[in-house]
Amino acid sequence: MNLEFFVMSTLNGVSYGLLLFMLSSGLTLIFSMMGVLNFAHTSFYMLGAYFAYTISGLVGFWPALVLAPLAIGALGALFERYSLRRVHKFGHVPELLVTFGLSYLILELVQLVWGRSTVPYGLPEQLQGPLFTLYDTRFPKSRSFIMLVALLMLLSVWLLLTRTRI
Repeated sequence: MNLEFFVMSTLNGVSYGLLLFMLSSGLTLIFSMMGVLNFAHTSFYMLGAYFAYTISGLVGFWPALVLAPLAIGALGALFERYSLRRVHKFGHVPELLVTFGLSYLILELVQLVWGRSTVPYGLPEQLQGPLFTLYDTRFPKSRSFIMLVALLMLLSVWLLLTRTRI
């Protein structure tokens, strides 16, 4: 095994792990703090990606990167306020059923609005191309940006949990 393969495989594994962290940390926080089994969490994540795609076509990538999570957070808060609070008193099974049903609704809504095929999403100029090249293998700027966002999110969650009363 050569050094190039080892370094690139390690970086790809770390970036994928950080991407999974971004997805799972919200699910873990919701369950640990609110006691809610939110099966629709990944559907909200997907909906946020499609919102970002749509918003970026209107106002650009960087504003969409801020606006899409805020919009999804507002939708999640509305869902919690008007749906989950009503079934929370009945236990985990009704919550699970409601969130499972919502995940199907979101999936069907996404397919209705954006279709079943992939959407042509372009990255901004600042995130295109390689961050560095090791021998003949390039490590993309976009993947390093995802890693940076995940690390900032990890730091934010850690500070939130250790420095506040939450």
